[in-house]
Amino acid sequence: MKKIFAIIFIASAFFSVSASAQTSKKGMGMAKQTLMDSLKISDATADSVLSIRQTSMTQMRTIMSDQSLSQDQKKEKAKPIKQEMKTRLQKFLDKDQLAKLQGMEMEMRQNKKNQ
Repeated sequence: MKKIFAIIFIASAFFSVSASAQTSKKGMGMAKQTLMDSLKISDATADSVLSIRQTSMTQMRTIMSDQSLSQDQKKEKAKPIKQEMKTRLQKFLDKDQLAKLQGMEMEMRQNKKNQ
């Protein structure tokens, strides 16, 4: 009987991990479509927005992971990156779209904190 429960437990753990991995991949693939639908932008514009955000986030992660910097120093180094990202995004998005994108980012951060 114990062997059966062990097998069931292992099988359910395996399927849970497999399902969550598929959800993650699906979620990542939907980011572009979500942008296109939410902001009413074209495929090319969505690619540009995602590229700008990816570049900026990579730079931000580098700063935030630098253990030699204090929190205040990290914030100071991040300011010009945030401003540059906003400036670059303004070439592709109007004010309303930019505000909606910022709202979506805030919501994603909140969801990530709650997980």
